[in-house]
Amino acid sequence: MDSFKILDCTLRDGGYYTDWNFNKGLVRALVKSLDNSGVEIIEMGYKSPVKGGPYRKCNDGFIKSVIDFKVNAKLAFMIDVKDFLVDDKIDTDLISDIIKPSNIFKICRVAVKYNEIRYLPEIVNLLQSLGYEVICNIMATSLLNKTQIKEFTDITEKLNLIATYVADSYGALYPDNVNEIFNNPKINGIHTHDNMGLAFANCITAINKGAKYVDGTITGMGRGVGNVTTEQLIAYNSTTLMNSDLLDVIDKFLYLKSQYKWGTNPLYHKAGQEHIHPLYLQDLNQSNLSNKQILGVLDNLSENHSYNDKLLEELKQQKTVVVIPARYKSSRFPGKPLAKINDKEMVLHVAEKAQQAVGIENVYIATENQNIARVVKNAGYKVILTSDNCLTGTDRVAEASQEINADIFINVQGDEPMIDPQDIIKVIEAKQSNPTHVINCMSNLHHNESVSDKKIPKVVCDINNNLLYSSRSAIPGTKEGNSKDIMKQVCIYGFSRDQLNKFKTNIKTPLESQEDIEILRFIEKGIPVKMVKVDKVSYAVDYPEDIKIIENELTRI
Repeated sequence: MDSFKILDCTLRDGGYYTDWNFNKGLVRALVKSLDNSGVEIIEMGYKSPVKGGPYRKCNDGFIKSVIDFKVNAKLAFMIDVKDFLVDDKIDTDLISDIIKPSNIFKICRVAVKYNEIRYLPEIVNLLQSLGYEVICNIMATSLLNKTQIKEFTDITEKLNLIATYVADSYGALYPDNVNEIFNNPKINGIHTHDNMGLAFANCITAINKGAKYVDGTITGMGRGVGNVTTEQLIAYNSTTLMNSDLLDVIDKFLYLKSQYKWGTNPLYHKAGQEHIHPLYLQDLNQSNLSNKQILGVLDNLSENHSYNDKLLEELKQQKTVVVIPARYKSSRFPGKPLAKINDKEMVLHVAEKAQQAVGIENVYIATENQNIARVVKNAGYKVILTSDNCLTGTDRVAEASQEINADIFINVQGDEPMIDPQDIIKVIEAKQSNPTHVINCMSNLHHNESVSDKKIPKVVCDINNNLLYSSRSAIPGTKEGNSKDIMKQVCIYGFSRDQLNKFKTNIKTPLESQEDIEILRFIEKGIPVKMVKVDKVSYAVDYPEDIKIIENELTRI
């Protein structure tokens, strides 16, 4: 076996799951460990005019702030030809605005579709004039015949490239197909997708046919199903060596994999066989559709070779409902949902706010009490009668969800009469954008609230607003005492049915029980929670004396 060069594109291809945002410490560790393993090229992301996080832009200054140490590997970025086409012409001014000469990046990869190959000479010559070595990738190779691939290589052989790649965009190639493609001696690089579990086999076939460049990503992280894993390529390559630091990085990416769920499965296998665009199934997998529903979608897609936002949105329209848990037997304030605020029951104040966000037909009150049920029914709201032994409001919502035909369930606690309908909408949008996360809200403390008040849960998040912990104590703290930036929990939540099913239990989890904060059950069960910052006034009713405070606040609005 001849040696080959590994190009790791974890940050570029994996960005389709993270919107090209990655933790800085993780990126540092990734690059160091790949470099120490002997990986030749590390692709940091895109340089693109398209919206996305910092690794969609790969600004030199930003990358230098992250990679502030010596790297032996060559750093690369990718551009997509279609992003620089305006009126069927290359917008050279746009390229010049986005891509400058660089002393950190050595290589630019150009992704091109067959119908765009005529633009390659102009783009490649411009990039080379800026000092870059250039690689060209032709996409969707499984849809091309031998003549079309030859047209591509006839162009690229005149461009002084360091590599000419084929990309199996749909994960549809078999080793026999790869063998035939590499009969063209001008092809010397391959990027494989793992829809049918053949990514590694296809890479080995290409290497045996003379491929000099092979792409991989850590744990296979990449658009749709993902790719051959870099760790497989390192283990197979005679010139590279796995190291313990890389094993630590792999563990961190396995955690991301548990969140975003890339990797081959029967649905991805079907998508590969039928040349269905990988982003369709990625987005469908992250929706709240069941596998049976997704299979029905795939059966009706036929061969959609390009991504169609409108079609996808039509396919995955999700029904959203608000469920308001209203328990009569509150330990601190019995009968709280029926307490009058300005002569109207508190539960109706909350229901009206929910109605403004999703419409009265999508608002449900979940209660164990006939009096509460009668009041909300008379006001025109739907009621789900639940059992008398629900441990928390979310348990009550989980029980009610078994009787409601919906995809997204928003839990608005029945003791938050000052909830802003726009904040409910924020949670819905956050849930749609983060389907693998439970959504919860946070805000600054109200002027009537004390940081030491044990009835107020405080929250601590990471830099991406993922919940780390919630406590009734004043967290985070400083050496001098309480922090000035303490955030409290606001009780609006967003769940999928599956997340509610995983939440249900007959006993509280240890930290949840100790703190008496139900959101901790999700954290303890390994379900990530995304916190949404809300700015409007919010004040929960925990004791009878809170009613007067609410009435006073309502007069101020």
